Amino acid sequence: MNIERGDSIKFGEQWCNKHGSEELSGKTIKLTPQYFEEDNGLYVNYSECPGIYDKENEEAESIYHLFGNHFENFMDCKLIKGTDADKEEYEKIIKDQREVEAKSWG
Repeated sequence: MNIERGDSIKFGEQWCNKHGSEELSGKTIKLTPQYFEEDNGLYVNYSECPGIYDKENEEAESIYHLFGNHFENFMDCKLIKGTDADKEEYEKIIKDQREVEAKSWG
């Protein structure tokens, strides 16, 4: 499976029931950039990955958190490929985030 920036996921009923996310059943959600810490014991890096933001728990969920590292938990969800405009919107979000970070560093 090749999930890319700007793609969307239509959440299946089976997946939602298994993961306690019934409110997502049948909904299509566009993936957005999510940022995660990677701590190797010496230093911390931040990496970007397509995912969704869970407002209720105030937590980012990457595609790997949602579906497994090899998408083994994708179940009855459907991948909807993003258009060029979707991909451009995704890239703009990343660019804006990098500008905010650069300003915070002075």
